[in-house]
Amino acid sequence: MARSFDTLDLVAAHRRLLDFFEERPHLGARASGIEAFQTYHQRAVFRLTWDGRPAIAKLIWHSEKARAVSGQTGALKQIAEALEGRPAHVPEVLHIAPKAGLFVISFVEGPSGLEHLREGRMAEVVDAGRQWLQEATRSNRMQKPFPMARFIRALETCAQGPAQEVADRIRSLLENAPETLTIAAGHGDYWPGNLILSRNGPTAIDLSGHRDIPLIEDITRFASGVCEHNEAGLTEAITAPLLSLLPEVEAMRSFDLFYGLALTQKLHASGGNGYSQERARFLGL
Repeated sequence: MARSFDTLDLVAAHRRLLDFFEERPHLGARASGIEAFQTYHQRAVFRLTWDGRPAIAKLIWHSEKARAVSGQTGALKQIAEALEGRPAHVPEVLHIAPKAGLFVISFVEGPSGLEHLREGRMAEVVDAGRQWLQEATRSNRMQKPFPMARFIRALETCAQGPAQEVADRIRSLLENAPETLTIAAGHGDYWPGNLILSRNGPTAIDLSGHRDIPLIEDITRFASGVCEHNEAGLTEAITAPLLSLLPEVEAMRSFDLFYGLALTQKLHASGGNGYSQERARFLGL
């Protein structure tokens, strides 16, 4: 999803939130130091102080804003409950206004996994990624049949052009797909940029509102994000710790399928730009 840091976009978003608080002075009194720092697809993200605490606010103004707010905050609360007392975390939900399209969460201090990767600290990122996902899904796992029809539909939507050869290889791998997948209420958009590393354990941010997804989807998205910042490509140092979260047979039979699907989607969205090495490795070229 494209993010904008353009000054005019940020000014417009800042004005929108100020108008929101002017119409609701009881909420405006709780907010100060508002700074817009990102906008995307009729939504914006702000740094601010809320009730004296560093916080992040998200304002959404598209037609599905109430569902989006409820979905994202519901996911945070669900995972927070599962993580209580464990060495992994999510931001605290401080305020929810679904009909208005606003929610406020606590600010998480610390560098992201993406910043660590840029410093060459890949092993720390992979270990933190494994730890958070292990703790978040430990008590809510179940086995469900492999979603063959849904998988094939997702593949067909992006199987043309530069993604065609990758899609063809995935179709051949489907013959050996596992019978079941581990389903869990995980993250939904799990990549190193959405993981904050700190002394108290990893904290995941920007959870998707969609719950109960194949655990392999979070694993492959995270592995792909790490791979993009590793000159050696997708090595066992990346995959082995993450795949240890799954039964061995499921890990062996599902990873290439879901990794390949994610690569197909990236190739389709980018027109093939920026993923030539990853594509060549996947195809064994």
